[in-house]
Amino acid sequence: DFDAALSALCPADIDDGAGLGTPDGGVDINDLLFFLAKYESGSLAADLDDGSATGTPDAGADINDLLFFLGRYEGGC
Repeated sequence: DFDAALSALCPADIDDGAGLGTPDGGVDINDLLFFLAKYESGSLAADLDDGSATGTPDAGADINDLLFFLGRYEGGC
């Protein structure tokens, strides 16, 4: 599930393409699309970082979460 994906070592590996939030061991477009859908809806599932770049959630989805995710996505994790 998505919560398990958040606790994984790679915060950018969050979906296998099924849209269920299941990591698959790789970072690809499915992960990006899944995160963006969660982020756009304001879902707490997109709460990955509080601006500290440490991966600490802060109970809200905002630009810090997007930047944290994109940094990990671009780096392959």
